[in-house]
Amino acid sequence: MTQPSIVRAFRLPTALVLVLLTGCASLPDMTPYRDATVQLRSTLLAGGGAVQAGLEAAAAGYEADSDTALTIRKQADRFTEAWRARVEGADALVAYADAVADIARAGGEGAASARSLADALTRLALGVGIALPPSDSVAAVTDAAAFVYGHIAATRAAPSLQQALQSAQPAVDRVSVLLARDLQATLVILRSAHELQRTALTQRHNEEMGYLKALESERNRLYARDSMGAEDEARLLRIAELIEATRAWREPLQTVQAAMDEDLRLRVTLIETTRTAVAEWAAAHRNLVAALRDKRAVNVEALVQATLEARELVRRLKKL
Repeated sequence: MTQPSIVRAFRLPTALVLVLLTGCASLPDMTPYRDATVQLRSTLLAGGGAVQAGLEAAAAGYEADSDTALTIRKQADRFTEAWRARVEGADALVAYADAVADIARAGGEGAASARSLADALTRLALGVGIALPPSDSVAAVTDAAAFVYGHIAATRAAPSLQQALQSAQPAVDRVSVLLARDLQATLVILRSAHELQRTALTQRHNEEMGYLKALESERNRLYARDSMGAEDEARLLRIAELIEATRAWREPLQTVQAAMDEDLRLRVTLIETTRTAVAEWAAAHRNLVAALRDKRAVNVEALVQATLEARELVRRLKKL
């Protein structure tokens, strides 16, 4: 066999030569994770705006200086402040996802990329309000802070990006739990405002409600008798007519109450769906490890779906 033939016989595909020279294939594209996180942040911002607008509209339904209007406005201010902190938390999620995408784009898989991930995880913890514990008083910090920063230390010490992501996962899970808990706390404000609205609406019809209850009570007493004469039967017919006449104000009242209840239901569902999306964000982070290990595309489908559901709820709320 001639020398050129021998060379041709041992010639390797260019792609395989590149793999042998570089030691590994390129890292999976992490930008879908970043993009889905941006959409989550956008949805959370829009959701807060929709809920805030609803509270302000509720307050506008009463005299500006009435106790009901003033109380609802105070609750709206509380919600705005609480939701602002949630948006800041979402900003931290985006910054972390940006960093992950940048690390993957740089192509490093060793200890240096692990340290970069640990730095990003530290910024994430600070961004959601988990303070960095002082080096000389770790025992004095909260359990959450000790847990998160313990895993940040493990992430920083990891010899590879894959192991760093695995070490970071419990901290990411804890961050998502804390954000979800904070979102849950906003439901107290919504339910309190809703109850106040219903009470104020009922009080507007106190006299009518009292009259209706008196009619119903009299009807029940008549029905409870062992026997009824013609006079009782005539009275029952008259009571039925009077109760029927109350439909003129009862049905509009019930319509408004039903609208209030539906409004609350949508807002509660929006917050619950947003909580689900935050949990899916942490689950998508878990998928990064598998994508890196198997050199496959990152799967963020569940996160995208949860975000789409929340955005649909925002759209419906804006139409109310």
